[in-house]
Amino acid sequence: MARLRPLRGVRFDPSVVDLGGVLAPPYDVISATQQQELYARDLRNIVRVDYGAELPGDVADRDDRYTRARAHLNSWLGLGILRRDEAPALYVVDHEFLGADGRRHVRRGILGRVPARRWETSEVLPHERTLRGPKEDRLALMRTTRMQTSAVWVLWNRAPGIAEALAAATGRTPDMEGETPGELDVERLRMWVVSDPRHLAAIDAALDPATLYIADGHHRFETAAAYAEERRAAEPDAPEDADFAMTLVYASAANDPVLDIWPTHRMVRAADGMPRGVTELEARLGGEGFTVEPRTDLSSATEEARRLRTSHHAFGVQTPDGAALLTAPRAESTSPREALDVTVLAERVLGQGLGISAEAVVGGALAYTREVAEAERAVRSGEAALAFTTNASTAAEIIAVSDAAEVMPQKSTYFYPKVPTGLLLSPL
Repeated sequence: MARLRPLRGVRFDPSVVDLGGVLAPPYDVISATQQQELYARDLRNIVRVDYGAELPGDVADRDDRYTRARAHLNSWLGLGILRRDEAPALYVVDHEFLGADGRRHVRRGILGRVPARRWETSEVLPHERTLRGPKEDRLALMRTTRMQTSAVWVLWNRAPGIAEALAAATGRTPDMEGETPGELDVERLRMWVVSDPRHLAAIDAALDPATLYIADGHHRFETAAAYAEERRAAEPDAPEDADFAMTLVYASAANDPVLDIWPTHRMVRAADGMPRGVTELEARLGGEGFTVEPRTDLSSATEEARRLRTSHHAFGVQTPDGAALLTAPRAESTSPREALDVTVLAERVLGQGLGISAEAVVGGALAYTREVAEAERAVRSGEAALAFTTNASTAAEIIAVSDAAEVMPQKSTYFYPKVPTGLLLSPL
């Protein structure tokens, strides 16, 4: 059973700020340049809280990015720039964006909370492992601000009647709306605060048969669970549903036709022993059950790989002397993880075929891009020895891996567009 618990969320007052000016992407996709752009966009942009700049002379726990985040929050709350809703609510969000197909789409989601627990007892199922560093950063921010600033994105797999329940709850003017720059074009956001008990009950009933799966934000979920354990140890008599015991999530439908998951392509950093051309690559991989066929360019090889995905593991390849299509027939597997293109690429192609170990990958043997043209340029310039383009993982594959309690390789998914930070904050 999937339950989204209502919360008394903290949000920007739309009569005081322009919503588009105060939102930001999730911290883990913000570059240093973009961080400064967000600082300049509005003095109240949420980046100052969620991903504040490090400054010369910072002193840990006295004057650093975390204490400044707390100061901004307290100031904005005191001035009424941020306000906490009086009644518990779920928050329905329509996110309009330009898709990779060149058309505009609207994805509907719900902001609410679920218990923050370790994976073994969580109501939400994961699909990847995480790294230590980002969790330490997020935990420090939570400890200092006692606020969750960025939602974890989850998917529900089945919820008959949810569309009707949400339509009934949003048949009025949105409570907040605005535009913000996106990765491909301007994105428009509309949000309804749903506190009517009848609508909340209808949404809860529609989601009752569903299971929730992490789409994006494993770090944030694990950090919330660790924070909840810390607070529970210090406050053992607090109620089971205390604010600190919950984590903010944005939930959307796994079968939504506009759900957009992008592939992340692999670039092998320049190193000795890598094949210099298509013929050498075929000699290395032919014995691993792969066929290597020359193609005119990486873009056409990538497009052909996309068309072959149902029958073959298929990849575009760029070598220093040309492009190729790399394929291997799909075979039945009892492991959803082993059936993934990204797993075949990581283990059979890069690992067994080219000798790039998991330890080498952790050490920086690979670079990543979502742009085919960038992968091609990297090889032609000598920055990379080889580049492999891959098909995107699907929501069905993610669910299958999660249900089997397996994990996908790192950089297996990139959900687009990201859920903006700043739509809603969750007090802890």
